[in-house]
Amino acid sequence: MSTPARRDATASTARIRASAREEFATHGFEGARVDRIAARAGVNKALLFQRFGDKAGLYTAALAEIAEAATAARARIASQYPDGIADGAQFRALVRDLAVGTQRLLESDPTARGMLAWERAAGWVAFHSARPETTDPAADLIAEWFRAAERRGWLRAGASAEQHLALCLELVCAVDSRDEGFVGELVADALAPAVTS
Repeated sequence: MSTPARRDATASTARIRASAREEFATHGFEGARVDRIAARAGVNKALLFQRFGDKAGLYTAALAEIAEAATAARARIASQYPDGIADGAQFRALVRDLAVGTQRLLESDPTARGMLAWERAAGWVAFHSARPETTDPAADLIAEWFRAAERRGWLRAGASAEQHLALCLELVCAVDSRDEGFVGELVADALAPAVTS
């Protein structure tokens, strides 16, 4: 059984994390202010620094939460293809599923959408310097499927498999529509020509 002090520490850490995500989603990494994060969380800055080190530590923690949700979403998508990707039509379905899964993640978490929008605008600089180290077997598998699709001509020419994967996220973020079918088809049309073999 947890002690009251442990429950309080857990609750205050959760408030700090939530406050940080709101701040980063609203102001980006550069515009975020630690004093606003602490005030919103109802803690003093010393406690915030004790738990997270500095603003970059807070940002890494916020990104880790987003990465955890994205990892789970990718695992769900990859599990829909237990035998891999057999043809161009199945690859196109994978692209559509990735787009829809990404949209659902961003719709369910507006702070993730806000943070990623700031990162896109800033060239992903803070993201790359603060990115938490994670293990993501589903992401590795999906990347391999994209590389295989590139070799087989299932991706549109002109960009690498890695660029196409990044473009999937970019397109979902750029399209302001709650219509999953529309977003999924738009991304599939942009990345994968309608092929059946």
